[in-house]
Amino acid sequence: MEWYTAADKFIEALASSDPTPGGGAAAALAGAMGCALAMMAVGTTLKRKATPEADKPLLTQSLSRFASLKNELKNYIKKDGEAYAAFITVKKLPQDNPGREAAVQDALWQAACVPADAAKAAVRALKELDAVKERVADIIFSDVVCAKHLLQTCVRCAVENVRANQVYIKNPDRASELEKQINTFLKSC
Repeated sequence: MEWYTAADKFIEALASSDPTPGGGAAAALAGAMGCALAMMAVGTTLKRKATPEADKPLLTQSLSRFASLKNELKNYIKKDGEAYAAFITVKKLPQDNPGREAAVQDALWQAACVPADAAKAAVRALKELDAVKERVADIIFSDVVCAKHLLQTCVRCAVENVRANQVYIKNPDRASELEKQINTFLKSC
């Protein structure tokens, strides 16, 4: 399969009237793309003869960290849809079911935690990018800037998905915890 075919399928899935994939999956994808673009910039820099030998160990470690974060963010694409499906399932429980409200609240919490976890991963990737950006070859530096924008997009969009669930969470401690996380995430952008 050509790479653009896969991209086309995801874009068309987003455009459909189905609720998944939605904003949380799109946020995670943006973050994974940001990590992938950072990997390309770092990997290209590592291959260049002009790259100082002293920079190579740091760049190699960074490449590994970006790969791990990319894979983590890719997992959140699927997890976002799973969290939404779990929420829909518990919403279908009979109104008189004594465990329904607790199940709904737990599902909302999980639906908020998935994009929050994606934002955490993107924040870690932004810090990693900041640590290596001065060592990336000038010829490919525009990709570092684009990676940063994609990672920031992940954070901002993930925050919107956290907020979408947070407003329905009745436990004040959980709602407060999410608010603290949101504020921390947004400071990274």
